[in-house]
Order: sequence, then structure tokens, then C-alpha cells
Amino acid sequence: MSKQDKQELQQFEALIQGLIDHQFGCINEFLAPDILAGLRETLYNLNSSDGLKSAGIGNNMLLQHNKLVRNDKIHWLEEAESNHFEKMYLDKIWRFIHYLNATCYSSIQVFESHYANYEVGSFYKRHIDQFKSEKGRKFSVILYLNPDWKEEDGGSLALYPQKGEQINILPVEGRLVFFKSDEMEHEVYPSLTRERSSIAGWMKN
Repeated sequence: MSKQDKQELQQFEALIQGLIDHQFGCINEFLAPDILAGLRETLYNLNSSDGLKSAGIGNNMLLQHNKLVRNDKIHWLEEAESNHFEKMYLDKIWRFIHYLNATCYSSIQVFESHYANYEVGSFYKRHIDQFKSEKGRKFSVILYLNPDWKEEDGGSLALYPQKGEQINILPVEGRLVFFKSDEMEHEVYPSLTRERSSIAGWMKN
């Protein structure tokens, strides 16, 4: 096993152990800097060309737009149309899924994800990631794309574990957060000084 493979397995183990111990996993440097830069540039180009759409609440026929609840903009990733950097991201996520299935019997079969861009002042109120009409989402993952993000920039992810106190996580570039979609309530605090970008994804059975 190569050094890179060992480091990757350590990341996967850290995410799973965090979920077991604290109801969420959080690691830094999930992807190499050049891949993060490529993803960030892709999102920037989408935003510049009106490729991002206002996010809604719910799914399918129940989709609603309520800017009092969330006001970010998104673009769904399509594996068949993904660029080099998106493929690198998706390939690593799928390696994590295969590891989850092998070690935790998770039975994950589908992964869906989208870019999310929060302008200054944008937010997403407290919620869980499971739809009332569809129970397939099992785990949520969020990858952040914000270089040199500081506490004064705001935009923290607030987690509300069922047991324990609120956790605030800064959206630092390369940081990945992992939790159960149907259990962990969370919200995105407003960005105060600059736009905030990420890729949000859901592992489904």
C-alpha cells in the first residue's frame, strides 16, 4: 500500500470514528490544493455565467423557494459531465463509500452533490437533510472551497448533536464534514465579509 493510500484510509477512519464518538466527522486537507483550486475555479465560472440557480426546500413536486429559510445558489454535479477536478473529487468520495460499505455495512448505492455559493449575508436556517417524502439520504458530506477563511468572515456551519452542545465549524478550504442526514440538525450562519463556497453531497441507499 502506498503512502498516499495509507493517508487516505486514515482520513476515512477519522471521519467514521468522529461519527461514532461525536455524531460527526471533520477532517482537513481532504483533497490536494490543486484539485480544490480547480473546483473553486469551476464554481466561479458557473457563477459568472449564470450557471447557479436559487436553491429550494424539499424535493421534486414539493420543491419550494423560501429566502427566509435559505438563499444560497447551487449547481448539481453530473458524473457523466464532470471535469477533471470534479472527477477527482467524486472518485475519492466513491472510495470512501466503498470503504463505508465494507466496514460499516452501510449499503450506500447512490451519491448526489451540488456546488453551493453563499453571497455576503446569505444563510441556511436550522434543518436536517432528510426529506419527509423520501428517506433515502443516509449520510451528508460537505467540502469547503474557501482559502484563507477566518473567524471574522462568519459563515460557520453550526451542528446541533442530539447529545451534547452546539458545534461551530469554519468553512476552511479542504475541510470535509460528515454526519447522518436524518439525525444531525444544522444551519449555515451568514457570511459577513466575502462569498462562501462548498460542495454539499448525500450518500443514499
